Formats: sequence, C-alpha cells, structure tokens
Amino acid sequence: TVIVRIDHHDLVAGTGFATIDGITAPVSARTARRMAAGGGIISCVLDGDSQILDWGRTKRLFTPTQRLALVERDGGCAMCGAPPGHTKAHHIRWWARDAGPTDLHNGVLLCESCHHRIHDNNWDIRIDGTGTTAKVWFIPPPHVDPTRTPRLGGRARYDYAA
Repeated sequence: TVIVRIDHHDLVAGTGFATIDGITAPVSARTARRMAAGGGIISCVLDGDSQILDWGRTKRLFTPTQRLALVERDGGCAMCGAPPGHTKAHHIRWWARDAGPTDLHNGVLLCESCHHRIHDNNWDIRIDGTGTTAKVWFIPPPHVDPTRTPRLGGRARYDYAA
C-alpha cells in the first residue's frame, strides 16, 4: 500500500503538491494524478464524524478502519517511525487493567520494541486534538527526563510547517 496525501481540489485541478509516505520530498499534483490513474484508489475523507472510529468497550481489538485512521495520524510507529506494517494498535489506557476504550483517541501505533519500552519504562502517552489530525505526545519517565518534557510523536513531527 502506498499512501499519497493531497488536497482533493489540488488533485482535480492539478495544482499544489502531494506527500508520499516513505519519500521525504513532495511530488507535484501531476505526479499524484498519474499515480492515481494507474492504481486502485481508496479515498480517505478527513474531518468527518468519527463514530466508526469509536467503539468504546464493545470491541477489544482495533478494527481495520481504526488502524487506517491511526496510520494516517501516526504514519507508523508513533515513537520511532517504523513503517505501519511493523506496528500494532496499542491501547493507551489498557483494555483490561484500566478499562480503556477501543477508540481512536485511546489508540496509538507502536512497533514491538517501542511497545515494550512504553510498558517496561513507564512512559506516558497523551493525545491532543481529535481524529487523524490529533498530535501524539510521549512523556518520558523521571529517570529519562526529570522535567518529563513531552516529545512530539507520530507523523506530525515530520509534517511541513504551513
């Protein structure tokens, strides 16, 4: 799967730029249009209602739709940047111990190594905002950073400044 991000208007008009996961430089809207013409397209409509992303306690495991939203928000492992295929959806407030819901605001993509680092070393995770534009913050334990200064994680740390 190749994720290409471009504003719908720019895609239709052939203006602006697109970003592609795994490629550091943006590509022209023309290139994005060529890619769209040659491949199967799955649209992701952002900023809509998120009921489908919020299951509360009715489901224990994150759904494929939730995982796609987490990939859009986190870009892969929200802590180290490993690709999405190397990650699992993790409950920030644990399902069993903390009765954490299976909702987008309580999920984060983590690779196996970072998942263990979070649990074994008592890192905290905070989500600011809602939906796929929310920001993921990692708060180190006092033995790593006595001031516990939050560190921006997820795809947001790589976004171009507007």
